[in-house]
Amino acid sequence: MTAASANEPVPSALSYADLRRRVLTVAVLFGALVLVVSLVGFAGLHQNAIEAARHRAQSYSTILSAHLDRTMGAMDARLAQIEVQSERLGGPNGPRGQWAAVLEAAKAGATTIGSLSVIDTNGLTRHSTLGELVGQPRRDGAIFNSLSDADAPEIISEPPFVSADGQLLMPLGRRLIDHGRVSGAVIATFSPDSLRNFYGSIDAEGGVVRVLHRNGTVLLEEPRLAAQSYVDPQVLSGAGIIRGPITQGGAPMITAYASSGESDLVVAVSLSEAQALAAWRQEAIVGGLIIAGMLIALSLAVALILRQLEARAVAETALLAQQHRFAEAQRLESLGQLTGGVAHDFNNLLTVIISAADSLLTRVSDDVRPRVDAILYAADNATNLIKQLLAFSRRQALQLSAVDVNSTVTAMEDMLRRSLGARVETQFVLAANLWRAHADRAQVESALLNLAINARDAMPEGGKLTVETHNAHLDEHYASQNLDVAPGDYIALAVTDTGVGMSPDVRERALEPFFTTKDVGKGSGLGLSMIYGFARQSKGHVKIYSEVGHGTTVRLYLPRDTSSVEDVPAAQVGASDAGTESILVVEDDAQVRLLAAASLKERGYAVTEATNGAEAITQLDTSVHFDLVLTDMVMPGTLTGKDVAEHALKARPGVKVLFTSGYADASVMRNGLVQAGARFLAKPYRGGQLAATVRSLLDA
Repeated sequence: MTAASANEPVPSALSYADLRRRVLTVAVLFGALVLVVSLVGFAGLHQNAIEAARHRAQSYSTILSAHLDRTMGAMDARLAQIEVQSERLGGPNGPRGQWAAVLEAAKAGATTIGSLSVIDTNGLTRHSTLGELVGQPRRDGAIFNSLSDADAPEIISEPPFVSADGQLLMPLGRRLIDHGRVSGAVIATFSPDSLRNFYGSIDAEGGVVRVLHRNGTVLLEEPRLAAQSYVDPQVLSGAGIIRGPITQGGAPMITAYASSGESDLVVAVSLSEAQALAAWRQEAIVGGLIIAGMLIALSLAVALILRQLEARAVAETALLAQQHRFAEAQRLESLGQLTGGVAHDFNNLLTVIISAADSLLTRVSDDVRPRVDAILYAADNATNLIKQLLAFSRRQALQLSAVDVNSTVTAMEDMLRRSLGARVETQFVLAANLWRAHADRAQVESALLNLAINARDAMPEGGKLTVETHNAHLDEHYASQNLDVAPGDYIALAVTDTGVGMSPDVRERALEPFFTTKDVGKGSGLGLSMIYGFARQSKGHVKIYSEVGHGTTVRLYLPRDTSSVEDVPAAQVGASDAGTESILVVEDDAQVRLLAAASLKERGYAVTEATNGAEAITQLDTSVHFDLVLTDMVMPGTLTGKDVAEHALKARPGVKVLFTSGYADASVMRNGLVQAGARFLAKPYRGGQLAATVRSLLDA
């Protein structure tokens, strides 16, 4: 930081006007961008919903038209059989009894056929399954006219009519050829109502399924509509899709038409447009509420920012008028106060922006998605800046809730790997059945990122980083040694590196604000301080385990969320944990050593203490008998816990060894300090847990 030059202009209240203008400009542009993106997104979702409904309607109509084709094909096959029988019987003038048998056999089992009749070339009905039609003339219509038309198709249809019993029928005819000449025609009446059960099983999504003649007559409608359907015959000239009401004054429908083969029948499937857009309306309502809330929050935040800007500007002007010689220093101080005052509001605003934009990611089209990604990218950068600004004010607003720490770590794996670089190997060991933490998820993510970056900086030549989670219970003994934590259940998030480690004096000051061992310009000293402040605000705890040359483990303890679980009383230590065996406790930390020794002595064990590896080996070379060696993994000097264990097993075959360490368990195992199957107890441990582990190992 340098002093202001005498030639530099002195800041005045005009700076407030400039900041105010910029804040308003950014707020207006951002609000307009959000509205434009939202409208485009909602329009795209609306069009997608309509297109999906069109596709479903077209699929239904295609399936039903294929079914109708098969039905008409079956009727054509029966008419073709009658044509064959006609030549055998001598044409329409054949024996009536034999013709009756043929017609009844053809009609049997055919639910879609209303009646079968045979006419001669004069149009006189000779035979019919309806006796009253016999002898009746039929000299009009396409079927009669086809008798003298050599180019007429095999199947001839006529417009539908209403029978005497009120049933809607459509005549279909086929000419009878006897010895190469036309002798008459067989006529079947198609009964569309016989298809009602099948068509009624189709989910029309609030709409209707219909079978129509190309002249506009509705042959079948399922379900039946109260109002008479109107169909423009021009629409039925070919397959297609239209939108609009299908009845006079009715609700809008999405209708797909499909022709049935070469017949004059058309299948129409109409889906309710309102039902097709129901999901879109819900999304639009939720999205609209989110956007409205975001814009309201933006307006309130801008108003608060402007108010604080004005207040700070007034204070700055008064201060600068009295202290011109320290203009630059005072300006920076005022700016620090300003940013500290408004950083909290910016954070709230950015939270709303990020949440709203993130919720739009899966709801917008591919064309709009880059704009939403741009909003998230800018908001993420702003979030990182606000986190640095909050360090000056030392204030953070926590949104405490039940946080799944495992899912939080999993969501950050890719980002952590990119941040750490290819030279740092990462490993994630997440405990199963992990409790939920009562904390602020965003602060948990920030703490994990800060710890990972600190670990990366501690490994300039590369190394290994382990992120581990597990459930932990901190008891009264641990709380008595750490006055800033209360006994209870916690979720532990541990970050372990294989870096340069910390000396004891550095470890003691690591949580102090602005304390850093990095070069000037490479660190602010706020990372661990911010994590410590977050932990204290959350009623949690931070513990650092580190040895020079061996790396560092930082454990963040967050209180267990008990909103949906019952408190479980702490396990009681039974008499089975006691013993009279002799134990050598090797621990360089005086407080930990005294705690372990006292806990074991209370249970009747004979305890000998050693402060480092050299003292432990000296004790092992004496004549004193030891049943078990409890040793820390990493200690000052050249001898580690592994060296002590190897010497103990060599000097005293059969002695039991129990390792302990404050490093993350997975890191200790991975670095080869403990062989597979060896007994290991992680710090911090409860007195009862230590005694139970010792007892179990001695009894093994």
